[in-house]
Amino acid sequence: MNIEFVYFDLGNVIVSFDPNIAVGNVASRFGVDVALAEQAIYRSGLQDRFEHGHVTGEEYAAIVRDTLAVSDVQMPTAALLDAISDMFKPIESMRNTVTQVHESGTRYGLLSNTCHAHWDWIARQTWQVSSLKWPVRVLSCEVSSMKPDGGIYQVAEKLAGVAPEAILFLDDKPENVAAAIDRGWKAVQCFGGEQAVDALKKYGVIA
Repeated sequence: MNIEFVYFDLGNVIVSFDPNIAVGNVASRFGVDVALAEQAIYRSGLQDRFEHGHVTGEEYAAIVRDTLAVSDVQMPTAALLDAISDMFKPIESMRNTVTQVHESGTRYGLLSNTCHAHWDWIARQTWQVSSLKWPVRVLSCEVSSMKPDGGIYQVAEKLAGVAPEAILFLDDKPENVAAAIDRGWKAVQCFGGEQAVDALKKYGVIA
């Protein structure tokens, strides 16, 4: 069956990222220990809850401040959310790649495990990929489900409105790709750039 819809992952497909940079930002910008910052954000499971949409940005910040024993004056919410988000770099060639998919007439969208802080920060950048318009957008924080859990794929299928076998999904994590394949999707583990182009060509989406 021909591909009728392409889903792109965000992290490591449209933008690259490094959580260690986020931890370092929090430590350096607010004068806290790196290990404690990592514990507060990641090891505690708080970032996972944020990306599931189980806490708001204000709630997230309040928990981090409480864990690190700092005040909202020392660590304003907006500054904290920017610190944890300032870890992305654009994969600028993906602007042209997504544009090629658009011009091919194939419908497409974004399917990402992310939080509103990360999404909003990327949207504020002047990168070429930040200007991409996504006709369909499935963010974990908005649907309370994260890949590879089935719920987020179910939402994505409904929004795509095509047979599962007509969906192509590009994601950097093997477990997310495997979950898509289990649902009948076509899926390829790849990163942005040439790997993404090769996958799209393999399935006849772009020439």
